[in-house]
Amino acid sequence: MTIPNEAIPDCYKFSKEAFENKLKSKDAAEKIHAKHQLKLSSSKDYFNYFKVLITGSGSCRSLSKFTQEYFLNNILEDYKNDNEQKKKTLLHFKKLIEKFEGEKVGSKKSMRVIYEKYKKLV
Repeated sequence: MTIPNEAIPDCYKFSKEAFENKLKSKDAAEKIHAKHQLKLSSSKDYFNYFKVLITGSGSCRSLSKFTQEYFLNNILEDYKNDNEQKKKTLLHFKKLIEKFEGEKVGSKKSMRVIYEKYKKLV
């Protein structure tokens, strides 16, 4: 199932709220599921992705190019006054690229293009 790009802003919003302990990660996934009719298991992927980009811990799946850029852009914007967090987020994103390429899932050229674009901004 392809996740529509229109769902991604809510996926980000609810994932961030869960990360900030404003709601439980389970509740975030249920909100995404209810609002956008995504599989509950797919809805959980967004919180995991957000957490990996912020902390570098946990695991996540490779998501669409649109999702990757949306999450990265919004994290860097939301944490624009925290240079350390911005650097860490970019580092975690780069490590995801290396992890996915190391798992033999193919080249991650689109991820590398996103990384290079945002690396210049930080």
